[in-house]
Amino acid sequence: MFSFPAIRPLLASVLAVALGLSLAPAASANPWEGVRTWETARVERVVDGDTIIVRDAVTDARSRIRVLGINSPEKPTKKRAGWCGGWQAMDVLTEMLPEGTMVRLLSADQASKGKGRPQRVILAYNESTGDYDLDVAWAMAERGWGHWFTRRQEANMSSLYRAAIEGAQSRRVGIWDPNLCGEVEQPGAALDLRISRAPGSSKLNEEWVEIRNTGPITVDLSGWTLRDAGNQAWYTLPPGSVLVPGDYRVVHTGKGKDGSPTGHELYRGHTKRLYPEPGREPNLIGDGAYLLDRFGNYRFWREYPCTERCEPDVATNAIVISEAAIGRGKGKKRVSTQYVKLLNQAPSTICLDGYQLRGQALNYTIPTGTCLVPGGTWMLHGGKGADSVDRRYLNRKKKPMMYLSDSIELVSDREQVVAQRLW
Repeated sequence: MFSFPAIRPLLASVLAVALGLSLAPAASANPWEGVRTWETARVERVVDGDTIIVRDAVTDARSRIRVLGINSPEKPTKKRAGWCGGWQAMDVLTEMLPEGTMVRLLSADQASKGKGRPQRVILAYNESTGDYDLDVAWAMAERGWGHWFTRRQEANMSSLYRAAIEGAQSRRVGIWDPNLCGEVEQPGAALDLRISRAPGSSKLNEEWVEIRNTGPITVDLSGWTLRDAGNQAWYTLPPGSVLVPGDYRVVHTGKGKDGSPTGHELYRGHTKRLYPEPGREPNLIGDGAYLLDRFGNYRFWREYPCTERCEPDVATNAIVISEAAIGRGKGKKRVSTQYVKLLNQAPSTICLDGYQLRGQALNYTIPTGTCLVPGGTWMLHGGKGADSVDRRYLNRKKKPMMYLSDSIELVSDREQVVAQRLW
């Protein structure tokens, strides 16, 4: 049988607690004894890298089960071409769960479904311990055969899966191997992705993903694919998507005319938001932007929120809130004299596309193309004025953007606070 990673029984106990399950007394040798909210089943067959068909051990009911926590590439079928890594992911899961394997199916909400399939944490029976403590999603994630796929009502274990996926990404194994489905295309490409999650009350096209060429060579992205963690709204970059060093494209979620209004814009034509509001550990909720080359290899990505394991953001200790003027007088006069000033004190240019300024009365996404040279500044004003490259105006009349007792934070698109000013 497939050799699972050494997930200690402690993981099983952590999982049970996270799911709010009832465990037996501590004296019990079996950490799953006494659990109320689970089903035991026998594997009938593996459908693909994240779906199996099982027979309930009690009722003999046949169910198609979707693995919680990851999204593996789809294998080819008669109706679709499939994705890079689809067959490999299915083969790995088949080796993990051969026909007849006993499994336990758990969820925080028994009503959890995706496309009509029950969604469950799948624990395989571990002969060495005599317990159901081998987490299938964790094992697939650790080997790189799925990216992070969260559900708000089932986020209890998502932080663990995220950690496993981050490890696979750093080792470039599984789907994260840039050579998985063909020779690396444009190996010298250096691209940076940013995600803008506009407030829920804003227009759909204020949600976007930016792709910026941060390297010294020109990169042709024609035919490359931009996707999120789900299976909807995949977008193929059109012919002519050539980025010289420093150039960028902004792919908006909604509809629009490509190239309008500045020449950098592209539009997916989707009708709903793709990126949910993030959660916090251990109930981590988030998503990602993934850029695949023409062979389907994962080349670049950006995921949010940042976890406790993230490296410091490039703007940390580099961009500071050098001034925050709360204004003079009252009402309109006060609003018109309020401003926030950012300063780049680093020796290199830093772009703030997708970053946000947040306060009690402020949630402002910094526009694309906002890059500060060393010593450069950028300002946000509360009142009216003509926007320019280094300053923007909210055009507020009476509502202040800062209160007399407040704070302003500069937050990255990965939810990292990179600068703060309090008063």
